[in-house]
Amino acid sequence: MSFYGKVFAVESQENYEEFVKSMGLPEEKTKSLLEYKPSQKIEKNGDEYTFTVYSKNGEKVYKSKSGEEFADTFKDLPVKIIFTVDGNKVKQIIKFDIGFTLTIKKEYFDDKFIEEISHSLWDGVARKVYKPL
Repeated sequence: MSFYGKVFAVESQENYEEFVKSMGLPEEKTKSLLEYKPSQKIEKNGDEYTFTVYSKNGEKVYKSKSGEEFADTFKDLPVKIIFTVDGNKVKQIIKFDIGFTLTIKKEYFDDKFIEEISHSLWDGVARKVYKPL
């Protein structure tokens, strides 16, 4: 699939401010998330996937097989993460120990990918469109 190995950057977003504000975070964390515009890359090596997120704070790399849950941290909080890959679609579920769940769905195309983000305390969906660099 031609999207593997490409770095994608945020081109546009919809409902993202509402998504961030719905989490009820302190003002400083809300501001930081609203300014967060990472670049991303997915790679496949055998049955393992590498997801790399590039931001102004550095690089975060996740390696996992599709459907396998693993422990990690997200914004300094302990979480369990599972990536499920089905063709050009990736679903990421992040479960926080505090009972909060974040769901990220990505659909890849040759010239873009679309990300839908939701969480367990909000009925809405935020969308980001990424284009290759």
